Order: sequence, then C-alpha cells, then structure tokens
Amino acid sequence: MEIPVTTDLARTREASGLPLLAVTLGALMPGLATTILAVANGAIATDLGVGLGDLQWITSAYLLGLTGSLVLAGKLGDRFGRRRIFLLGIGGFGLTSLLIGLSTPVALIVALRVAQGVSGGLLTTNALSLLRVSVTEERLPSAIGIFNSVQGLSIAAGPVLGGVIVQALGWRWTMFINVPVAVLCLILGAAALGEVRLRTAERFDLTGTVSLVVALTALVYALIDAPSTGWAATSTIALFVVAAVAFVAFLLIERRAADPLVPLSLFRNRSFAAGAVLSVLAFFALNGGLFVVSLFWLQIQHLSATTVGIRLLPLGLAMLVGAILSGRVITRIGDRWALVIGCLLVAAGLVSSSFARLDGGYPQLAAGLTMIGIGLGLLVTATVNATVGNAPAELAGPAAGAQQTAGRLGATLGVAVLGGVMAAATSAHFTDLLDRSGLPAALTGPLTQFGSTTVAGGVAPIPDGATPHLAATLTDYTNMSFLAGMHTTMLVGAVIAAVGALMALAVRRHPRQQKAVGEADHPFVTE
Repeated sequence: MEIPVTTDLARTREASGLPLLAVTLGALMPGLATTILAVANGAIATDLGVGLGDLQWITSAYLLGLTGSLVLAGKLGDRFGRRRIFLLGIGGFGLTSLLIGLSTPVALIVALRVAQGVSGGLLTTNALSLLRVSVTEERLPSAIGIFNSVQGLSIAAGPVLGGVIVQALGWRWTMFINVPVAVLCLILGAAALGEVRLRTAERFDLTGTVSLVVALTALVYALIDAPSTGWAATSTIALFVVAAVAFVAFLLIERRAADPLVPLSLFRNRSFAAGAVLSVLAFFALNGGLFVVSLFWLQIQHLSATTVGIRLLPLGLAMLVGAILSGRVITRIGDRWALVIGCLLVAAGLVSSSFARLDGGYPQLAAGLTMIGIGLGLLVTATVNATVGNAPAELAGPAAGAQQTAGRLGATLGVAVLGGVMAAATSAHFTDLLDRSGLPAALTGPLTQFGSTTVAGGVAPIPDGATPHLAATLTDYTNMSFLAGMHTTMLVGAVIAAVGALMALAVRRHPRQQKAVGEADHPFVTE
C-alpha cells in the first residue's frame, strides 16, 4: 500500500486552474446531450420516418445508459485511474456522437445513445472525483460551483443551441458538435490532469456491479415506459419487482464485499445520506416542474421550440449566478443553510411559476424560473459538497457516482411522478367541466377518457364532425384543465422542495474536514 504524494507538478497544475478547466469543459457535453435533442424531434421524425415511441426512446436511451453507469464509473476510476477513465469517457462520447450523426437505423441510434450515456457517466463521475483530489478543501466549494454552473448552463442552453443548429444545419449536427469539443478535452485533459488511482489487491466487485446495474436499469426503464404502457401493466410491475430484488441483493452483497462498489459506510455519515436524498428531491421537483412549463408554452401557447429555449434562459443564467456565488455562500454559512435557502428558493419559484395565464404571464414565469435557477445553483453545489466533500478522498469516486445517480433518478422520477400528478389533476378538472357543460352525456362520456392523456398533453380531443362551436368549447376546456393541472403539479413540486429544506437541517454546517493528499495513509497514488 503506497502513500499518496502531492508533487510540485500537482501544485503547479492546481494553481494554474487547468485541472478545473479540463473537467468543466468535459461537463459541457453530457449537459448539452440531455436537452439539445428536445427541439430536434420534428426533424428526426421527418428524416428517419419514425413516430412518437421511437422519438421517446432516442431521447430516453441516453438517460438509461447514463444512470446505470455513474456508480460503476467511480469504481472503475479508482481501480484503473480516474484520469484514464475520464479521458476514456471523453473519447467514447465524441465517438458515439459522430456515429449517431452518421447513422440511420433507429435501433442502431438507440443503442448508440445508450453507449453515449455510459460515456457520459464515465466522464461526469470521474470529473467530480478528480476535482476532489486536485483542489484544496478551501477551494473545493468554488470549484464545484464552477463545475455545476457549466453543467447547468449547458443544459439550459441546449434547446436554444439545438434550435439554431437544426434550423441551419440539420439535426445530425447536434451530435457532430460534440466531436471537436471532445478532441479539445482530450488534449487539455491529457496535459493538465494527473492520474489518481486506488491501490488494491482485492477482487473487483463483479456481483455487486451486476446487481446495481440491473436494479438501476430496470427502475429507469420502468419509469420511462410506464406512462405509455400503464403503471399497472404486467411489464411495469415486473420491472419494479426486478429492480427491488436486485437492489436488495446489491445491499446484501455490499455488506460482505472485500472491495465494495459502493461502501455502505458512506451512508452512515448523516451529511452524505441527507445530501444524496436531497439530490433526488431537488431534481425531482425541478425536472417535473420544467417538463410541465415547457409543455404549456409548446402546446397551449403554441410557441416554437426555439422560443421556448430562449424563454428558459433565465433558469440557466440564474443557475450560473447561483453556482458562482455558492462557493462564497457555503464558505460563509455552511452547507446546511445553503441547502435550506436553495430548497426554499426552488419551492418559491415553483409556486410563482404555477400562476401562469393563457394570455401571457411570462414575467411571472421568468421570475419563478430565476428563483429556481438561483436556488438550484446553491442547492446542487452544496449537495455535491455535502456528499463528495464529506467523503474521504479515497472514496471520492463512489461518492461522486452515488450523488450523480441520485440526481438522475430524481430527474426521471420527477417527470414520471409529477407527470402522473399532472394527468390526474387535468383529468379531474376536464371531467368536472364536461359534467357542468350541459352537453349530451352521450358526447361527454367518451371524452372523459382523454383527460389524463390527450388533454394532459395540451391537445383538445375534438371528435370528427364537431361543429366550430363544440371545437372551440373543447379547446377552452382543454386549456383551462391543463392550467389547473399545471397549478396543482407545480404546487406539489414546491411542497417536495420545501420538505427538502427540512431534511437539509440534518446536514453538518461544514463538511467534515478530510486530510489533504499526502497527509494520511490513503491507499491511492497520484502521478
């Protein structure tokens, strides 16, 4: 077992800021990949001749690969070298992006999107764990803030950039754009990052890895597929059962593993455990709420995808500001109160955003998005600091993987669960309007079945042969029901964010101070 050493070269690298630049530049690609295709669905459908189901899988396959690989990526980095796995993720992301842009069969594109997600997991987790050992404790909150601000800005800028690219060059260039970024990241990362890896003679935790990947894949697949197949469908229930069994098996395996994939000791630290749960709650409220807001602009106000992307800019810019300020805020008041303030700002922003109007109301929505962005900038940085910052340096890889996985699961849960709340609330309001409309029961009865599907998607269920008056009435009912559902959904998201503020009180005010590299017998080496 070797003792890590902080070399003069490592100190010079940190002082130059090049390690931070290398990992934050790498964070651009996974962020963009999350949202850049949101405005390209029409172009993809026309080019490939596919329907809604195929489009959903082209989008969701990336999330499937990303979520399933984040924890494993941390362990691979610890065993084979964080820098090596980070650069492998960069190269894989660039290569899969190139191949997606050149491909036509839908099945191949979906498979490549899964591989692209895996590459995103490799680079994202190891970027965070590299920061943990490349930056001093004093500079870590600021470094994490910058890292998260770049990720947040790239996610928010995705729809805008995607709209411009699709209009000018076609949807395939939304993938090609990653190639030069990957090449630049490879060059910079190879020059600026030192290698960090654990020294261990233990066997790789293969059974733990398989059980966790099966659990996460089954869970994410079920959450993605349930809205179309049904929550009570046999296939959905079977997937949830598989996920539960695999997760229980994972916990039992990890308790006895000599070199566990995720050391369960991490969760004995209350700050780490609370931070992981807060990652789920934060992205649950955010992604579920934004899904509804975007749908409102697209389907109810009939704005273009590019315009919607522009309207989301206050969120990205505010998140950038919040993330930049987060380092100073956390240093001054600690993780706990930064998390509380962040959760409350997200809750207030969701409440503000719930009061949308059919005839406009953008200033209030923009104000809500701004509060959400600032709150999220604080929240994400403090969450990473509470988890990765509280983990010993030699466990930074598994800690980063667990935190990132929690956030991605929260995002998936938010869209699925709050989407269900939206469907139920919209359906109830639509049925109530039909019951009080005075229209014949023979007409309104069959229409109620569309409340949780078509109407919740912002489309009026106008039957064939409907008179202009009936069509206008059903359109009004659809708009009012959607707005009522949106109000309920945003308030539910706000309550969840407020619950997060209470949970944040369990986090220590400041991360447990870990000894710097070179001061302890950690079984890893830097080069």
